[in-house]
Amino acid sequence: MILNLTVFLFITAILTLIYDYSNAQDLQELIQEVKEKIIRLEQTGRIKRGYEPYTEPDLLDEEGYDFVIVGAGSSGSALVHRLSEISNWTILLLESGGEPEIYTDIPFWSRLGEYTHLNWGYLAEKEDNIALGLKDQRLPMTRGKGIGGSSLINSMIYTRGTKEDYDRWESLGNPGWGYEDLLPYFEKLENCTIPIRDDSYRGHGGPIYVENAYQTKSGDVFIEAAENAGYNYVDYNGRTNKGVAYMQMNTKKGLRCSGESCYLRPVKHRKNLTIRKNSHVTRILIQNNTAYGVEFVKDGRIYTAFANKEVILSAGAINSPQILLLSGIGPKHQLLKFGIKPISNLQVGQKMYDHITYSVLGYTFNESITFDSSDTLKDESFINLYNKGEGPLRSINTIQNILFRRSSLAPTRVTDIEIIGLGGHIIAGTNNTGEVQVTNEIYENTFKQYSNQFIGSCAVALLHPKSYGRVELRSADPFVHPKIYAGFLTDPEGRDIKILIEGIREANRIMLSPQFGKYGVKPMDSPIYGCQQHQYDSDEYWECAIRHLGHSFYHYIATCKMGPESDPEAVVNNRLKVHGMRRLRIVDTSIIPVTLSAHTNVPAFMVGEKGADLIKEEYL
Repeated sequence: MILNLTVFLFITAILTLIYDYSNAQDLQELIQEVKEKIIRLEQTGRIKRGYEPYTEPDLLDEEGYDFVIVGAGSSGSALVHRLSEISNWTILLLESGGEPEIYTDIPFWSRLGEYTHLNWGYLAEKEDNIALGLKDQRLPMTRGKGIGGSSLINSMIYTRGTKEDYDRWESLGNPGWGYEDLLPYFEKLENCTIPIRDDSYRGHGGPIYVENAYQTKSGDVFIEAAENAGYNYVDYNGRTNKGVAYMQMNTKKGLRCSGESCYLRPVKHRKNLTIRKNSHVTRILIQNNTAYGVEFVKDGRIYTAFANKEVILSAGAINSPQILLLSGIGPKHQLLKFGIKPISNLQVGQKMYDHITYSVLGYTFNESITFDSSDTLKDESFINLYNKGEGPLRSINTIQNILFRRSSLAPTRVTDIEIIGLGGHIIAGTNNTGEVQVTNEIYENTFKQYSNQFIGSCAVALLHPKSYGRVELRSADPFVHPKIYAGFLTDPEGRDIKILIEGIREANRIMLSPQFGKYGVKPMDSPIYGCQQHQYDSDEYWECAIRHLGHSFYHYIATCKMGPESDPEAVVNNRLKVHGMRRLRIVDTSIIPVTLSAHTNVPAFMVGEKGADLIKEEYL
């Protein structure tokens, strides 16, 4: 894809991570400018946001509810929406973060949230075999913090996964989690409006709207090139995902459709629902292996919330295991190390799958075939977005296309490579302030030379890695970030790296095709600094490049794995109940036991929907 240089600078700037934002004065000025523009247009009646701040009743030192739910992310939002339909159940939702920012509903500007309090700002621990070219050799591990969780700051990519994914999930001893069981939930949660769709697999009345990404000529060229390379155009959330398509996004009339905006915002005034923001849960209260409440801190004070029926963790694949560990549920040796009394010796946090991604495949062009950069800050663009759902502000990081394929090493029929076409580059031209924070040596010697050219790129993701990481406590202090080990490329057979290299070659085949050749396409073939000893385009070169610049796609799962009691790794059963505990469930992506051919936001919504039905079945 191709991008006007000024747009490219805007987009790559907003991808900078939180740990560097305090020194980025220009970006803070941009955030303020966007905020002021939205406020002015709303005050003058030219746009209508339809947003009301979240209010909450006075807080008592001790309170009682039927259900206490921890975490207002994608799963928690769906869960609360459905449980609060039962008017005689009282529900408390506790969220560590605050409200969405004024710009988070705008797709083009929504990633600004990664610079703010909306990002936990996690960094993985330094490992020997990955992130060799990143600053401090530490991988950013982005996680949303606020009402809506990661659905406030993600790229809104709408992918479900495949039948094979969920049937494998069920086959591990988890009845009720096969594809035929879960398809009704995927249909229930969505309102699909894309023009080319597989209606026998799509939903049309749910809270999460599905629209195609904003398109320019470059998106059309990508489709043409992929079809010429042998791929069929598919609705990748239908019968099969193998093929190419315009990207499907969870947006509603052009605006972000997050857990907050589409699940919580419509029901936040229900009388049986209390939502408390900036409320950091420090531990679960447990007696005789029974959860009876939580302790949380708000405004510097400690409070207690009691649960008459259940405590439910929906804090996500990093925070849910941390809370369990702080509460005495987890590997005994780890708990004793921090002076925490062990209650249940479960393998919490001991396995974490994620999608390693190589996003710096770059290409230069002799002209631009995408939108005009000057449109992104015009009043007219904001007005068109809010009033008509149209215009360039519907673009999400210039993402337009997605392609799924099965590698030559795939053991089953499942697709294991994902290629995303992007209209910019996350390093070149950014003055080294992009999402992948490379060393100054790599920036100066590899990417700086492309700063004044039209640049496009592809991201290549490994969907079914053999390698996995883990989450551990760093401290018994609940406000100290846990240790996160990505564990990328640690499989002893080297299968993961081989599949990624195969994906890179396929992306190059498409991007260097005659369809893009009309626009003077050339690869950015200056060797990655640190890999120049290898011949460019050899397997050895690409392995070196991936180990230097491969990064997380932020799709964490399995830290509180689902499985039967006979599974030594399992933390919850197929009804989401923590093994050996009473009145304690986990409802988020941490329970997903197998890798998925999907980004994890839509599966997170699905887990929330199904979790609500499991609870209703039990108590009604």
